[in-house]
Amino acid sequence: MAPPVPGHSLAPMTQTSRSQMRPLHVVVAGGGIAGVEALLALRTLTGDAFTLTLVSPAEQLHYRPFAVLEPFSARATRHYDLAEICADVGVRRHRDAVAGVDAEERTVVTEGGERIAYDALILAPGARAGVGLERAHTFFADANPDSLHWIVQELERGAVKRVAFAVPPGRTWPLPLYELALMSAARVREAGVRDAELTLVTPEDAPLGIFQGAGSAAVGERLERTGIRFVGNSYAHDYDGRTLALTPGERTLEADRVVALPVLTGPSLGGVPIDGDGFVHVDAHGRVPGLPDVYAVGDATTFAIKQGGIAAQQADAVATLIARGAGASLAAPSTRPLLRAVLFTGDGPLYLRATITGGESVVSSASRHCPWWPPHKVAARYLAPYLADRDESGRATARRHLRAVPSPGQPTAVVHHDGDPGGVELLGHDRR
Repeated sequence: MAPPVPGHSLAPMTQTSRSQMRPLHVVVAGGGIAGVEALLALRTLTGDAFTLTLVSPAEQLHYRPFAVLEPFSARATRHYDLAEICADVGVRRHRDAVAGVDAEERTVVTEGGERIAYDALILAPGARAGVGLERAHTFFADANPDSLHWIVQELERGAVKRVAFAVPPGRTWPLPLYELALMSAARVREAGVRDAELTLVTPEDAPLGIFQGAGSAAVGERLERTGIRFVGNSYAHDYDGRTLALTPGERTLEADRVVALPVLTGPSLGGVPIDGDGFVHVDAHGRVPGLPDVYAVGDATTFAIKQGGIAAQQADAVATLIARGAGASLAAPSTRPLLRAVLFTGDGPLYLRATITGGESVVSSASRHCPWWPPHKVAARYLAPYLADRDESGRATARRHLRAVPSPGQPTAVVHHDGDPGGVELLGHDRR
């Protein structure tokens, strides 16, 4: 069951208050973590008072955070059928991508030219991933993440010695690159290779700088312990196959291979206010300026942090605002999110937390024990327990879970698994 998400204060809603709500047709555009979390939140908060429609071209929910494991094990990234999720939640499904919004007509326009009317609209189409560093190996979580396996094998055989992991300039979520570097170092150590040189290059001034303080210090300690050189305040801008150029200054780094993250750009939706990179403008509550009853959440927005748990909290807040607008007796959500992340290290997961204000962390912590439940990679109030039930017991249990999700504010127990050195077993992750 799902405990309350820190940073959100939602009062329990009774069946009577649900019956007093205005019926709305809510359209959610996007079948990723943010979109599915929004659907689960709306259904849980409003019962059957709303008609829900999902507009997405995807057939499956891709649980992207596990993609970093594929180059190191036979475990495949998890996928969940969106048609089954929609059937569980009681959601209409329209298979098409969103092209834009007609605010005057209150319709969302699909790439196929269809128009779908809405009373409230949640835009969650995600961002577009592109190459940020030419000639480097770009790790695309959505497309063949196992492609990195050949570099891991080269390191194990000693065929290459110098591998750089580069966070490119631009918008991205850097944590997966730290995971790839740390797990590569663990694999090299297990193979008995002693002369490999692994380097992490990043514009950040400290390791995983968004977790400034205790969290960043813990990550830095892991890098140092595993022999990974950290090169901060550096932008990797050119790689010729042997030498990586860095700025500021005229510096170079010798590298046999370079692994880079993709750079994200926004969806550039028509009829929606966007910035120069195509990201949707939103206010502190996820509302799109100038478009009544239109909201945007997740990676598609101008919010600086592109992370699944943050996207889920944004989805919860927007779902609450829509339910409140329809007459639900719910407290207003907070605009201060809590950043929670699991860092795979090759030596047991590290659980990181940071309180975010203005897009930056103000206090952080790190632990070998998971402080949230269920201990999913993405800490989402509704999606995490729903997927946990599907993983362990199948769809029937997941359906029952939807009917039994406690109202926010109802406490739940945190169960620790005996024998796990990390304190809590991470669902779907190989125990180390």
